[in-house]
Formats: sequence, structure tokens, C-alpha cells
Amino acid sequence: MKKFIFTLIFISVSKILFAQEVFLRLTDYGGGKINLFMETFKAEGSSTFKKNIEIIEGIIKYDLDYSLYFDIYSDTSSLQNPDKSGVVLQGIGNEPNLEIILKDLKSKEKIVAFNLEVKGELRSFAHKISDNIIETLTGEKGIASTKIVFSYKKGPAKELGLIDYDGYNFIPLTVNGSLNLFPTWEPSGGRILYSSYDVDRLVLNLLDLNTKSLRTISSYKGLNYAPDWSPDGTKVALTLSKDGNAEIYILDLENKKLNRLTYTSSVDCSPVFSPNGREIAFVSDRSGTPQIYIMDIYGGNLRRLTYHGNYNTSPSWSPRGDLIAYVSRQSDYSQQIFITDINGFQPVQVTFEGNNEDPSWSPDGLHIVFTSNRTGQYELWTMNWDGTRQRKLTNGFTIFSPEWSPFLK
Repeated sequence: MKKFIFTLIFISVSKILFAQEVFLRLTDYGGGKINLFMETFKAEGSSTFKKNIEIIEGIIKYDLDYSLYFDIYSDTSSLQNPDKSGVVLQGIGNEPNLEIILKDLKSKEKIVAFNLEVKGELRSFAHKISDNIIETLTGEKGIASTKIVFSYKKGPAKELGLIDYDGYNFIPLTVNGSLNLFPTWEPSGGRILYSSYDVDRLVLNLLDLNTKSLRTISSYKGLNYAPDWSPDGTKVALTLSKDGNAEIYILDLENKKLNRLTYTSSVDCSPVFSPNGREIAFVSDRSGTPQIYIMDIYGGNLRRLTYHGNYNTSPSWSPRGDLIAYVSRQSDYSQQIFITDINGFQPVQVTFEGNNEDPSWSPDGLHIVFTSNRTGQYELWTMNWDGTRQRKLTNGFTIFSPEWSPFLK
């Protein structure tokens, strides 16, 4: 049931340039980052309301800075070229409402304004404003309202937990004292699949986040683990050991039909769908050591993706389909995260300190969540996709197998 982990030493100027080129391509939506001048929010009302507006302003500033779409300034005097284009963001609070105004820097013309009643949980309220600003100015959906699910150690058990993308609002999802592993999101974000021990086997459970209902959808003898949803939400790729060694299958959630994709005497595991749903990346030791392969959803057109390093595992396909993150065991036996194109020509190492495992992409394809033990135990971290701005999200947890949610409504 253990996901393979691997290593690969590869860092060179050419590969750094490759990373920068792809980063620019990913973030270039017409002229690079937007200059955003975020004025101090104003507020009229009670002291509690004024404090809330101050909190909301701070959350929005963090969200917009983290998004990678903006260079954020506090005032226009910090802009070296006064003729440069940009957007002014204003927040005006009149209890109980907050008006958000976006203006073009040069013309002073209003781009958009929306007036909202400040109510509910402040962080969620602020995150929704951030996502609205991002979509208004870039046409891309923001990730400020997304969440991260993970497995964490609690005594002898491993339970499932959920947090906001920025590490706040922890919510326990399971409290059963069992081993709950490998959570994965439904593409619509409403349900989570995960593996859990049940008497003598590892079964696959489906948890509805709204109704809290739970049912088992795969309980073959042996191991039922490492699931991944198809992009249309109708099928699940998973690993089963019911016939002896671990093989990869696709389970149709509507008719319950099971289709076996691999037939080898080796271990085949950790399947992940491509964003277009036509291919599956997975780990196999059929060559003698764990490596990452790609096949079509019928088990054909097999090709090996990784050739650098002798222990490569945990593939995670980027939402845009052109990159795969994975873990490679290094010559010093540390586990490091690499990014490669889907042909395996250009692997780039993006972590270097401690052991770093279980990468999972944000739905906008610009960030990665992962686990790292660089501070002593496996905690939750995020980074920009090119390895910059690595940040620890949790304290006091020992965490495994995180997965970033899709865009949530």
C-alpha cells in the first residue's frame, strides 16, 4: 500500500531556464503580472466592524500576493515607472457593508465595484472577494476558497483532516481510530474517496462532505487503495491486490464494472488520470526499480516517463496537462520533488531540504502542496510550481498524502 518514492539528481542552468520559461508561459496571460495598488481599506462603524475590515484587508492582500497574478504596491509612489499600467484596489466599509472598487490606474475609470454585507466566517468572506478580484482582472479562477485534504497521525491511527489552502480552519473528517489513507477529491469537490482498514483488508470509502454519509465502494480481498477520480467524475482508477500482486483497475461508479488495465508480475500502483481523461500515469517496478509510466485508459500505448534516477514515485498530473510532479530518491536517500514535461525530457528538481513527498497541484496549476520533514516531522507545505516561496502550513501534525481540492463553489 505504500506509495513508491524515488530520487533523481538533476539541476543545471539549462533546466532552470526551462523552469523559468514554463513559469512565464503559465503565468503570462497577456503582459505578465498586473501592478495592483492596494489602498488601506476605510471603515465607518463600530470598533468590531473596523477590526473586521482590517482583518479582511489582510486576508485579501495575502490571497492576491499568493496568486502570482499581481505585483502588489501600497501606493503609487513605489512604482518606478509612473506611466506603467495598473489597477487600484479600494475597500470602503460602512457598517454592515463593504464596497470593493477596482479602478484603472491611468484613466481612474471604474473597472468594477461590488457591495457586500460583511457576515459569516470572515476568512471565507475575504477569500470569496479575492477570487472575485482575480477572475475579474485575469479571467482565471482564484484558489483562495480551495481546501486541502490529508491524512494525519493521531496516536496509533491515521485520520483525515481538511484545511483552507492557507493553513487555517482545520476540520477533522474522520474520528474512527483506524488507518485512513490516500484521500482524493471528486472533481466537483463534493465527495472524497479514501482507503481505510476494515477487519482484514484495506477498503475504498466514499465520504459525502455535505451529508456526511459514508459508504464502501470497493472491498475486494487484499488492498483497495490509491484512488483517483476521472475528470468527468464517472470512474475511479485504483490499485487492487485481489489477484496477488498490485494491479491497476478502472471502476465505473455507475454500473460498478471493473476493468483491469495492467497484467504484470510486478507492482503497479498510484494511478492518476490526465486532465483530459485519456491517459493514466502510474508507478511500476517492472524494470527492476520503481519508475513512472503512462498508458491510455484501456491499458495500451504504454511508455516509460522517468529514466533519471532509480526510484521514482508519486506522480501528480498538472491541471493544464503539460507537466507532472513526482518524487525521486536521491543518492543520499533523501526524497525530493521534481517537475517534468510529459515526455520526461526536462526533469527539474524543486525541493532540496529534508525529505519532500506527495506533491499535489493546485487547481490553477501554479502551486503545489506537499509534505516535508525538514523541520523534524512531516508537515504540510506549499510552494510555487517552480519551487519558490516554500511555506509551512501546519504545526504539530504528522501529515501524509495531501491533495489540493478542485475549485469550490
